[in-house]
Amino acid sequence: MKIAGAYTLDAPVERVWPLIFDPVALVGLIPGCQRMEQVGPNEYRGQIHVGLTGITGIYETVVKIAEREEPHFCRLEGEVTSSAGSIKGSASFRLKEEVDHRTLIEYEGNAILMGALAKFSSRFFEGVAQTMINQGLAKLNDQLRAGPTTGPASGRRGFSLTNFFKRIFTAIQAVFGKRHN
Repeated sequence: MKIAGAYTLDAPVERVWPLIFDPVALVGLIPGCQRMEQVGPNEYRGQIHVGLTGITGIYETVVKIAEREEPHFCRLEGEVTSSAGSIKGSASFRLKEEVDHRTLIEYEGNAILMGALAKFSSRFFEGVAQTMINQGLAKLNDQLRAGPTTGPASGRRGFSLTNFFKRIFTAIQAVFGKRHN
């Protein structure tokens, strides 16, 4: 399976690069991502829920940064596994500053399908992967348009863990506060 593409983001490279490696942002940017954490300086682990007929399930993910030239290039290696099989592959992306302070991200990847997943057409998975990438990049672009960030997980609408826990706490207070009044 092979994928490749490009997408223009409405922010300069120095704003784009940190978000790509922020585990908090990744949870909100990767479609179906339920959990993502950085477990080492160059390794991330997480869970992604896929809800498509024939491949529905929770996929455990491991992604390692194999090569990094900040802030313009990165090569990743990874694997996703579920009861339906696994996908092992590598991907790379390049960020290019455009004249108008926008960023062109060019990406490509190769993967091998194993187990029951290998029975599906590689074109099917190429389409699924391309859709997920486009959705994630569109969300990243929306986040970048929302305003500048001052550091990881700060100042972004909808993706801050602090805001997430504040909303949960407020909801709990509302439920329990009404019962005791």
